[in-house]
Amino acid sequence: MIAFDHVSIALGDFTLEDISFTVKKGEYFFIIGPSGAGKTILLEAIAGLHVPDQGRILLAGKDVSMIPPEQRGVGLVYQDYSLFPHMTVEKNIAFGLKMHHLPLPEIKNTVEGLLSRFGIEHLRSRATLTLSGGEMQRVALARALAIDPDVLLLDEPLSALDPGMKEHFIHVLKDIHQENGLTIIQVSHDRHEILSLGTRMALVMDGCLEQEGSVRQVYAAPASRRVAGFIGYENVIDGVVVSSRDGECLIDVSGVILRTSCTIPEGRKVTFCIGADEIVVHPIEAQVAGDENAVRGVVTAVSQAGYLTRVRIDAGITFSAVMVREAADTMALKVGSPVLFTIRKTAIRIIGQ
Repeated sequence: MIAFDHVSIALGDFTLEDISFTVKKGEYFFIIGPSGAGKTILLEAIAGLHVPDQGRILLAGKDVSMIPPEQRGVGLVYQDYSLFPHMTVEKNIAFGLKMHHLPLPEIKNTVEGLLSRFGIEHLRSRATLTLSGGEMQRVALARALAIDPDVLLLDEPLSALDPGMKEHFIHVLKDIHQENGLTIIQVSHDRHEILSLGTRMALVMDGCLEQEGSVRQVYAAPASRRVAGFIGYENVIDGVVVSSRDGECLIDVSGVILRTSCTIPEGRKVTFCIGADEIVVHPIEAQVAGDENAVRGVVTAVSQAGYLTRVRIDAGITFSAVMVREAADTMALKVGSPVLFTIRKTAIRIIGQ
């Protein structure tokens, strides 16, 4: 459906370098990466706002690199929504339809349908500057969908919303995607959005593509240390394989021996990652299953984050764990508490394997 074929774009001192990836029809595709990585430039290139210096951008197999935005069948919603302040809500939604010179009855029917769908009929005559963030979000989505785009591009559309409103719009976007079979490409930093909505993703850093694949694949097998760190793995650790047989490896990490599933030869240095939510903290005297890695350590930091508690544990190296606050309170965890923590074999993911 959409393909970047060795695309490079230079803008001032910044360059997107040799970007190649594919978005299939009907996918919910995420582009992620740190600030300044080039994510919004990729969206704008799909929309036709940037022309590649090298390479091609393909839509439905056709090279559209030189085709103007209004001929691409693409809707774009920016982080700040970019609504027209001198127009009412109704006129904002109708704008693209008028630019396509559709008959007035068709424009009216489409606008009415979108006002109803997004529950903003009562806002039709309001100036957009008087709207709340959630209201502007609904108007921006309605305006983008009015032209019945083949592709919907979203630039961090939920970043300005409070948690309750963000959760609501995750469901709205999921419904839009599933009902219409629409191809959606979204820029985001939010792990919850990616895991809730995404089918595939690409991670961009410093203008270069670091990794592309299904959301599940990228989270299960990060291609590099910095990919693992960026997508939220709190524990990125170096070790040495000291035993490898029957599809299982023992990894020595500063004297801590961890067992995982892999086929890496003995003596090989490896880097692996573990999610903080995959480290289970127990009282020091707890009995655990024999097939889990069990490690003893001492708590060095405890912090609260809403209903969660984050714990740092010294076991010769530092591990970060997250647990339900009630469980931490029951264990009376504090700095200096001795604990036992467990890690499943499958939670240890070898980076770059």
